[in-house]
Amino acid sequence: MRRVFSEAPCAPGASIVLDPEESHHVSRVLRLRTGDDVAVFDGSGGEWDARIEAVEKAAVRIAVGEPRPGNPEPDVRLTLFQALVRPERVTWVLQKGTEVGVSGFRLVAAERSEADVPSPARMDRYERIVLEAAKQSGRRRVPEVSIGAIESPASDQRCFLLDTSSGAAALATALAHGASRQVGVAIGPEGGFTEEELARVTAHGWEPVSLGPRILRTETAGVVAAAIVLHAWADLGR
Repeated sequence: MRRVFSEAPCAPGASIVLDPEESHHVSRVLRLRTGDDVAVFDGSGGEWDARIEAVEKAAVRIAVGEPRPGNPEPDVRLTLFQALVRPERVTWVLQKGTEVGVSGFRLVAAERSEADVPSPARMDRYERIVLEAAKQSGRRRVPEVSIGAIESPASDQRCFLLDTSSGAAALATALAHGASRQVGVAIGPEGGFTEEELARVTAHGWEPVSLGPRILRTETAGVVAAAIVLHAWADLGR
């Protein structure tokens, strides 16, 4: 079943016009036509059967049917704090992280970052990448992509900082104690976080953890860490 995204809220019986970019994707890329069946989601967590009512030059209109069963979203809300790296690596993190089940991405400027803060146009592209990954992977919520800093954990949140230096506990060991439905995972840039950054973040309550004896690339580490957390505390192959 082809999946489409609606910016407008969906409900059974509604007739919805898709936004121009999604309409173009439906008509020009997928080449769907009037009468074709699709599944539609609006990012709120639901998904509905739908049928294409009309394919016009700049707009596709769909008729929303009944809700579809199931819930592919993980119980754990995991935010991945990714230090800024080159755009192609951020793209990979966004794609694979969305597929795995990451709920939000925070792009963070670190002392060793080799990339500038993304422009508004670049952020628009990142948001589109996440949306396409959500459609492909069956997600019903679209992860948020934002620019910010590594914040102190909330009272009901556990946050893990990937530390490549010796002495950090294994992530799997840390996960054996005190499961949480709100999780943060922070990944440094290609050169890692500096000692000052590590000290500052851990002083605010982040737990330094390790993924083992091998050094993973920055774009690999976050996806692997997210998969481990979601396997242990949520639904990923549990």
